Amino acid sequence: MAVAKRGVLAPPTTARTIRFPKRLRERIAADAARCGRSFEGHVLAILRRHFGESVDLAPSPDVILSLARGSLAGIEGKDRAALARRLVAPGDT
Repeated sequence: MAVAKRGVLAPPTTARTIRFPKRLRERIAADAARCGRSFEGHVLAILRRHFGESVDLAPSPDVILSLARGSLAGIEGKDRAALARRLVAPGDT
């Protein structure tokens, strides 16, 4: 095993060149930036997730907000306000 930068043992790696279509590379790069990863780190995270490893690939804030708005559809004002109050994290009031 190779030694990683922080003194933790890392598995050996093999360098490979992978060609990505321009549009796919742009999408991966944008998603990597959103997740705070390098391009390579994000590709590895996507592959690990595909093969069943637990990886943090959170949806963008816009997607989360869109889902939250959709979940409130059809809920009347008073009930909606009560739900919104419950979404505030402790200490954020």
